[in-house]
Amino acid sequence: MANTELHIYDKDLKFQGVADVFSSLRWRRKYFDAGEFEIHLQATVKNIILFRKNNIVVREGCTEAGLIKSVELVETKQSTTLTVKGRFLSHLLYRRIIQSRINFTGTVTNGMRRLLSEMTPFNSLEVENTTIPSETISFQCTYRNVYNFINRLSLASNIGFRVVADIQNKKLIFQNFVGINRTRKQKENPFYEFSEEYSNIEQANYLTDNRTLCNYALVGGEGEGSARVLVIINNTAGLHDFDIVERFVDAKMITQGELTLAQYRELLREHGNDFIQEITKSINYDVYTDDYKTKWDLGDIVTVKKESWGIEEDLRVTEVEEVIEGNTRRITPTFRYSIVWTINRWWGLKKSRKEAS
Repeated sequence: MANTELHIYDKDLKFQGVADVFSSLRWRRKYFDAGEFEIHLQATVKNIILFRKNNIVVREGCTEAGLIKSVELVETKQSTTLTVKGRFLSHLLYRRIIQSRINFTGTVTNGMRRLLSEMTPFNSLEVENTTIPSETISFQCTYRNVYNFINRLSLASNIGFRVVADIQNKKLIFQNFVGINRTRKQKENPFYEFSEEYSNIEQANYLTDNRTLCNYALVGGEGEGSARVLVIINNTAGLHDFDIVERFVDAKMITQGELTLAQYRELLREHGNDFIQEITKSINYDVYTDDYKTKWDLGDIVTVKKESWGIEEDLRVTEVEEVIEGNTRRITPTFRYSIVWTINRWWGLKKSRKEAS
C-alpha cells in the first residue's frame, strides 16, 4: 500500500512540512457534521514541531482538511509516541456566535449564508455560491452558536456543509454539497448496492434507539399563565398509548416583535419541530475499499442489504470512517434511518430535488 502523505500548514495556510510515516491514521468524514481524525506516530523532533495545536492537516486526494485540537506525548522505556486529534475545518464555526437577532425567511442555503455574514468574520473564510435547490424556511436566531445552528439547517434540508482549504489562494471556503442518488429506483446514475450478494460487505453493526423519541410537543412562547402563546405539535394519530411520548419546549427566547400572531405561532411550530423525533436506527459495515470515492461517496443514497438479517433499505451514507494501520486500510460507512426525514415531514417542507426517503 502506498504511503499516505500528510501536508501540514499553519493557521495562515503557510506550508510547514510533510509527514508520511505513522503507525495509524483514523479519518472520519461526516455529512451533517464536522468530521474528525486521529493520528499516532513517533514523537520525533520534526513531528512535534509539525503537529501543533491549530495547525491544519491536508491529505492527498481528500476534500476535507483537519484542524489539530489536541496533541499528547506519551513516553515509555521503549519509545515516545505522539497522538494527534482534531476536527475537520467546518468546526471552526463552533468558535463563533450570532451576536444580534436574526429573523430570516428564505431558502435553507441562504439561511446558512445569512448566519455566516452576521458572525465575527474569519479573514480567510469565503463563502462559495451554490446552485443547490433547497426548501424555504423561517427561523429566529439570537446569541446562538453558528456551527450548531448550521448543523440544524443541514439536518432539516439533507444538504451537507464543509469548509475546505484552498492552499493556492490561502483561503478557507465554505461549501454546501449533496450526495448522489445511487439507488435502484432511479435511472439517472449508476446504482450501487451494499449486500452479501455482491460480496462487498464484511462485519456489520445495527443499532435501534428510542431514547430520543418524541411525537407530541407543547411549545411555549411569550407570555405568562393563560396569556402565554402555546402551540401543539401532535403526531400521535393511530399510535398505541405506549408509543406516545410528550415533551414541553420552552421557546420564550423566540419573540413576536413585529410578526403577526399567525406568523409568530408558525415560528414557534417550526422551532418545536426540531424536537419531534422518531426511533433512530443506523447500520454500518466494513466494506470493499476500492469502490470508495469511485462508485459511491459520503452523502450518496445507496441500496443497503443484509440478507441474513432481513434488512433492505435505501439509505444515505452519513459517515465514512477510514482507518490505515501499516499496510491495511479499512473503510466503514454508516447508513442512517435518520431523523432528518422526520424533521422534513413535520416541517411540511416541499422538496425541490429528487432523493430517496
